[in-house]
Amino acid sequence: MIVRALAQWKKSYTGIPRNIWLLSLISLINRCGSLVIAFLTLYLTQERHLGIREAGYATAFFGLGSIVGSYTGGRLTDRFGSSPVQFVSLVLNGIVLVVLYYITDFYLICSGIFIMALTGEAFRPANSVAIAANCTPETRTRSISLYRMSANMGWAVAPALGGLLVIFGWPWLFWVDGLTCIAAAVALYLLFPPTVARQKSEKQAEEIQQNGGRSPWKDGDYLWFCFLTMLNATVFMQLIWMIPVFWKEAYGWSESLVGIMSAVNGLIVFLVEMPLVFRIEKLRTPLFFVRTGLFLYAVSYWSILVPFDPLMMVTLFTVVISLGEVLVMPFSSNFVFGRSKGGFQGQYMSLYGIAYSVANTIAPLYGTQAAAAYGYPVLWIMLGTQAILVLFGFWWLEKRISHRVSTAVQRED
Repeated sequence: MIVRALAQWKKSYTGIPRNIWLLSLISLINRCGSLVIAFLTLYLTQERHLGIREAGYATAFFGLGSIVGSYTGGRLTDRFGSSPVQFVSLVLNGIVLVVLYYITDFYLICSGIFIMALTGEAFRPANSVAIAANCTPETRTRSISLYRMSANMGWAVAPALGGLLVIFGWPWLFWVDGLTCIAAAVALYLLFPPTVARQKSEKQAEEIQQNGGRSPWKDGDYLWFCFLTMLNATVFMQLIWMIPVFWKEAYGWSESLVGIMSAVNGLIVFLVEMPLVFRIEKLRTPLFFVRTGLFLYAVSYWSILVPFDPLMMVTLFTVVISLGEVLVMPFSSNFVFGRSKGGFQGQYMSLYGIAYSVANTIAPLYGTQAAAAYGYPVLWIMLGTQAILVLFGFWWLEKRISHRVSTAVQRED
């Protein structure tokens, strides 16, 4: 049985283009240093001694910066190509991360978090376009999953590494994070040399002019998809913004233990996502799997209300929300890749990124203010209920799209 499982796991990786592996390697290097994001709320409350409400306001600037970064990154990608945008974004983000630690004024911290998010998020739409350009429709979902697997491998390393670095001092967190961003830029430079990158960018720009396409802002179904994605992501993002704080406050766990338990999420996704996607991707539509993942999100938050032993509860929560992520994230991206085309591909990717950025703006405010006003149990009930409502929203959207397609076919006949 173990041999068969390993063979299936290996088979799920076959046929994925070489450039997807290289882009995934760059993502792995970058994500291994995603230390500051994982510990930002703790850093603000523990090192800068902000209250939970003030920390919520400060982290909301991360979402605002992400919105601007996603939009800017998408526009620049459509104009200059994906490689230059990725390189500049990584270098600038690395510099900003190092500088951020040395800022102590509250308003300057908010500004620094905004710039950090802007420079970091500009990378995402450019990177998504690069993934879409280097995979085939047949390998698209698995290519997305491979890329996500590398990100989650890095995410599994980052919280555990971050928890250990905090023992030596908070500056280590920011320096290591910044230097890994610059290392990822160097890897991009070496694996996709400037001459090749320039040729690919010029070719990409030419294809953009020839293929045309429709602006995502005029695609009503896609706008609904992004709105529902924003609501979905607001639920999921509490894993980053509120769960670590809850574990520390409710159970008295140290930063290193919080980091290790947070890393379990990335490890589960790394082990499960590729073989699972390989087995199920052709069985149902992408939005069906997104709905299933949202149901698991609801179960995960509601499970916190059950009076289990803390370690058992945290394990159950982490396993269930990780399985939900395995279904929601790659199949949402697959829907986006299938919907985008032509000269607006970068903007399609950026609008999807903006949905997550808006969620990153709302989520810390939503989580911190609800927890402060009503307590954590009410927050978990609210999040689970929201996941179920969004589930029905995606069901309605799929019906709407199916009806529109069938009507168009009837008109052609």
